[in-house]
Amino acid sequence: MQKITDLPACNSRYCVIWPMLYMTGIFYLSSIPDEGAANSALNPLAWISPNVQNFFHLPLYGGLAIAWFWALRHWVADSGYQYLLAILFTLGYGFLDEWHQTFVTGRFGSLTDVGFDVAGAVIGLLIYSLWFSAERKQNG
Repeated sequence: MQKITDLPACNSRYCVIWPMLYMTGIFYLSSIPDEGAANSALNPLAWISPNVQNFFHLPLYGGLAIAWFWALRHWVADSGYQYLLAILFTLGYGFLDEWHQTFVTGRFGSLTDVGFDVAGAVIGLLIYSLWFSAERKQNG
């Protein structure tokens, strides 16, 4: 059985393409206009309250931070700096995405959402590090 730490294999500096593609997906999701109930078919999350939708920032940006941490291993040797850079890149993109939403019909930027983005990044990296440290202890 293949260990999760072996997946996926990307052994070059070009691994940064994966978090960038992830950010493209977030950009697409945040580009969906909110034009009310008449166009709710365009928005797959229209049936969910906006307050509940805010919590989707946690796993979404947690995943982005993990993707950055994973991709940065070929650029930065010190894992402490990897964590810091992953959080900073995720925070920076969170700000840019909220700014971008101010230009989308029916959407608005929110510092609260940026807070959810950072919280998601920290929680995601914490879960990631706990998961792999427990796996390393288990495998000797």
